[in-house]
Amino acid sequence: MSIRSFHVRHAGDVTPGETFDAQVMISEILEGQKAWPELLPLHISQGDREVILELVKRLEAKIEPGKILSFDRTPLLRWTLALVDVEMDMFRYLGLARQILKPLKDHRCRHIQVDLSALSPDRALALIDALVSALRIQQFKAPRYQSKSEGKKDSYQPQLEFLCPADLDLDRARTWGASAELKAEGSNLVRHLVMQAGNDLTPKRYVQLIKQQCEKEGLSFEFINQKKLTAMNAGAFLAVVQGAAHEDAGIVKLSYEPAKKKGVKHVCLVGKGVTFDTGGTNLKPANYMWGMHRDMAGSAVAYALIRLAMQEKWPVKVTAFLAIAENATGPQAYRQNDVVTALNGKTIEIVHTDAEGRMLLADTLHLASEEKPDLIVDFATLTGACVAAISTQYSGAFTNRADYHSAIISAGKTTGERVWPFPLEPDFAECLKSDTADIKQCRLTGGVDHIEAALFLKEFIGAKVPWIHVDLSAAENSGGLAHVDTEATGFGVRFGAQLVQELILKAVSEQVL
Repeated sequence: MSIRSFHVRHAGDVTPGETFDAQVMISEILEGQKAWPELLPLHISQGDREVILELVKRLEAKIEPGKILSFDRTPLLRWTLALVDVEMDMFRYLGLARQILKPLKDHRCRHIQVDLSALSPDRALALIDALVSALRIQQFKAPRYQSKSEGKKDSYQPQLEFLCPADLDLDRARTWGASAELKAEGSNLVRHLVMQAGNDLTPKRYVQLIKQQCEKEGLSFEFINQKKLTAMNAGAFLAVVQGAAHEDAGIVKLSYEPAKKKGVKHVCLVGKGVTFDTGGTNLKPANYMWGMHRDMAGSAVAYALIRLAMQEKWPVKVTAFLAIAENATGPQAYRQNDVVTALNGKTIEIVHTDAEGRMLLADTLHLASEEKPDLIVDFATLTGACVAAISTQYSGAFTNRADYHSAIISAGKTTGERVWPFPLEPDFAECLKSDTADIKQCRLTGGVDHIEAALFLKEFIGAKVPWIHVDLSAAENSGGLAHVDTEATGFGVRFGAQLVQELILKAVSEQVL
């Protein structure tokens, strides 16, 4: 883990004469407040107060949540004043943190004091989470393939100094910030993997990379290669990969076990890892094939989450299954009207070879179901229909437990990675009935493919196994999303961790108490 990027203390513990490159003050707009003097921190000097009020007057600045005022108090000190209110949620806090920190990075501010002393403890914690997360995200370096080096640049490693409310426990604040750092590093891992070129992160190299990291980190690693999958009769997975030039696809199984092994809950994570998707025999047109080296984002999220479980020492067993493959075209590629037999014995009529993700996940989800876990969560960039339904600013979710809907929504709101559940009513699956096989892979045209794809996947989940499918429509968003400033958002790590917290870890904690 990298060096801690923040410190916390109470506002009353500040030592006179300390110097900073930047000072950030965050004030809350309370009901009835209409004048700027009421919003300024009480402890600032009269001279500083006058400077801010003069700036407000000159800019005719309105009092509104999300408002940011920035200026140079001296040639060596950058000041920022930001306003929040009770209506702002975590998504907006993350966006605000990005807006605050980006100019400070441009000014190369390395020692940044953030005054949260006027806020409630819960609001202060949320802003510690947002600012620490945004800072770590900001330090991300994308893979580059230019032939000419840009030259060595000093790495930007600023420190945040949080001045906390007097009634906020500092140990709690440190724990909160440390967790935010780890989740942000997980999101950065996802971004790093999905931004690698398709001819660089091939299935073979992806598996090797994960294996090497697991050896360093202590995660248990197993690779179920194509030969083993053939012996297991994993026909759905194998149909997709039979057109590839190399037999390097397979399912990676990762395992984390807590110190206490007896009687613990078990969570299975599943991720779609298509390192490049041509569409297969039903070849994609160029504008839809562009960016398909990122079709492995779901596997990267599952991998980042099991690493997080190990780093944070979750008191549950976690197993991750990563379906790593390439959907290529060629003389051996699978075709429409083929019939294949999945690992659970069900026969599938192929309708469209570009619906490969659900084929790979079918056998992988069956493997996860065989573990009989307390929860399966799968992540996949699965359908364009989900993007059409909910945009790239949300992701969609589907579950065989309707009572999980509230936890899904809550986890999205709490983390700022917004997710919305869709229905899985049986009548939506009428279109998947086949005259020649047990089930159709999809329909050829029309329908609601994101829902139909989830209903197809549900056929490979054990009846008594709780399951949530996350269609990562927000894996990419033009201009970034919330605190992330790249098109590849790393979406899913914050949400996934909170979802497990709400559905599994809270229950474990309550049992202990």
